[in-house]
Amino acid sequence: MLPLLSSIFIFAIFFLIVQLSITFGLDLIFNLMKKLSLILIICVFAVRVAISQDDFESKLLKQFHTIHSEEMMTWLEKLCSPEFNGRLAGTPEYIASAEWVAGKLKDWGLKPAGDNGNYFQWFDFPYTVVNDPGSLSLNLPQADGSIIKKNYDYPNEYFPGMNSGSGEITAEVIFVGFGVTAPELNYDDYKGIDVKGKIVLMNRDVPYSDPRNPEYKKWVGYCYHQYKLENAVKHGAAGMLYIDGALANPNISYDPSIIVCGIGTQPLADIFAGLKTTNKDIIDKIKSTFKPASFNTHKSFTIKANTTRHPEGKACNVIGMIEGSDPILKNEVIIIGGHLDAVGNAGKVVNGALDNGSGVIDIMGAAKAMALSGIKLKRSVIFLFIGGEEGGLVGSKKYTEKPLFSKEKTITYINLDMVGNGTGLAVSAGSPYKELLDYFIQANTKYIHRTMQTSAPVPGTYYGRPRSDGVVFSMAGFRTMDMGTTGVYKKVYYHSPGDDPDAVTIDIMEDVAKMVYIGLTNMANDSTLKY
Repeated sequence: MLPLLSSIFIFAIFFLIVQLSITFGLDLIFNLMKKLSLILIICVFAVRVAISQDDFESKLLKQFHTIHSEEMMTWLEKLCSPEFNGRLAGTPEYIASAEWVAGKLKDWGLKPAGDNGNYFQWFDFPYTVVNDPGSLSLNLPQADGSIIKKNYDYPNEYFPGMNSGSGEITAEVIFVGFGVTAPELNYDDYKGIDVKGKIVLMNRDVPYSDPRNPEYKKWVGYCYHQYKLENAVKHGAAGMLYIDGALANPNISYDPSIIVCGIGTQPLADIFAGLKTTNKDIIDKIKSTFKPASFNTHKSFTIKANTTRHPEGKACNVIGMIEGSDPILKNEVIIIGGHLDAVGNAGKVVNGALDNGSGVIDIMGAAKAMALSGIKLKRSVIFLFIGGEEGGLVGSKKYTEKPLFSKEKTITYINLDMVGNGTGLAVSAGSPYKELLDYFIQANTKYIHRTMQTSAPVPGTYYGRPRSDGVVFSMAGFRTMDMGTTGVYKKVYYHSPGDDPDAVTIDIMEDVAKMVYIGLTNMANDSTLKY
């Protein structure tokens, strides 16, 4: 319609000029023509802009409507299939899942942006196979000198340490709070207590629990599971009971000298039985006083583990890119990423549908739409599928150490992790670049119409969860954002059997992918964007 109207308008102007020249003469018409030419140029430009905007909107919406939950569910079911066996980083099954994702990116025409012109950024990643669930038991001494064993149920009451040494340990349990030794913070859970040859019992995280406060940054390094095990070994512990809800957890360092087991509520209650206090009461006191409260429990446990270490393991990030078309802006990049690996199989497979098949599939949905839309992006966009998150944030560290674009040329890194359960949307960004939230707010307001929460964390630097890829990017100096969902209503099988495709909300995943598609397209094409 617009091209037709512009042609009619131009013909009408030409006809008017001819008639006026006949009536009034050429001099008057010459001056008039100069003015009309300017008007005509402005009108033609306006028509072309309108045509361009109409064409952009048409292409945008056409691909928007191709993002379907049905297709996304088939992808998720593939990721959670026995073929990939829980996608434990380093294993052949993980590599097979990475090759499958790379194959999809190739089908859609995304440019490979990994090593040597392919889609993969490789790194060493030793891994441990849990051959069977092992066992956990409480040893109850009787008056006659005999021992009664209380055996715990797998996987509800305990989960084998997925990086545990192989063997058996029977020893007294020593409670060591958070398992932290931080002399610069005047804090040491091991001070004044001997754990040599014993089993240490510790909680996740650290005493300082407010990530919004700048002080929290001083504690982040002590949050990591790897650090806690290494510190236990340093103090001579032979076993470790981790109070983590009996979760599958490969994010602990491997040391053959220590046997590890994650425990749930029942073993924990039995340890504290008769002690006139609870784990929660002690942890609350530690958090309020910043004073350790370690002690001998006088309870004996036996931990058995059957594992095989594979030091030869390798893993990879999968990286695809849509290269920008603007000769200058193409040197700037937006990165959207999420971890591809899950926690594998320790007697029962943990398929990692929500954690983090959901984030992977959301990114794939947006990548396909952007690649096939026909819209030329001014800036470059990278789609980053990260390996080794569950085993220690290794893949994100690898990328930030060897980025394709410098952090100065990276508009933002957007992290998607467990984005597939709920009814609403959520996006966070550091306060100095909170305007980047607007691209997703506008996408939701105009096209999606979900409830939406946004935040710009104080004091201005985004850290988020201490064990997430987003934190790695943030602490490396990249402007980092986080995308999530609200209104969670399905049961969350975090790091446990049951994290299968029916545990996600596929319609919210479709809308996340659509929001990402619209938001990234507009961000990539905004020439006025300052960062």
